[in-house]
Amino acid sequence: MNGKVWPWILAAVISMSALAQEEPTVTQETASPEPVDPPALTTAAMTLLPEPAGWRGERIALPPEFAPNLPFKGVEELRFSPGMYDPQANDFFSYLFAFSLDPGTPLDRASIARLLTLYYQGLCQTVAEGNEFECQPDSVSLTMTTVVGGYLAELKWVEPFVTGQPQTLYLELLPVPGERPFLYGAVSPRDLKHEQWRTLRRYLPTP
Repeated sequence: MNGKVWPWILAAVISMSALAQEEPTVTQETASPEPVDPPALTTAAMTLLPEPAGWRGERIALPPEFAPNLPFKGVEELRFSPGMYDPQANDFFSYLFAFSLDPGTPLDRASIARLLTLYYQGLCQTVAEGNEFECQPDSVSLTMTTVVGGYLAELKWVEPFVTGQPQTLYLELLPVPGERPFLYGAVSPRDLKHEQWRTLRRYLPTP
């Protein structure tokens, strides 16, 4: 992995100008709520993603506790931007993830869409309930667009950690098929032309 910008992402941004110009739909409260504490750095070895300065990380087994019915096995690593849980920050809810999936796991468009939809439905419902917010399964929807080398996705859900408000997340996805398939991704409520994406792309692998 290195810090080069993905060529396919640059092409996608040009070809998907309509999507890139769309304003994020994060709803922020007038008074900033108290941010939740981000996870502490895991004691397990983090091997799938780099460790940007000031970013916290987490490594979890798949299926995760918040989505036990997820029909995918493996591990996930996440790297959270410093402002991940601060709704007033430019990098609010911006993070990187990498799935290392068991051998033989399909990594086509339909499988990725299913993986992410079930993952975010479980995350939304579980976390929202713990924070006394409400997130129904039908409030989580995912659309994907095929681009050279991967996919762009748009996820609509209820942000369950801090605000409890509807939010649109933009995702850039890089599947890496093989004996053990990988799925790398970057996530942010900022549209694809926002400067935050330059930071996110810097720490993703080059296809």
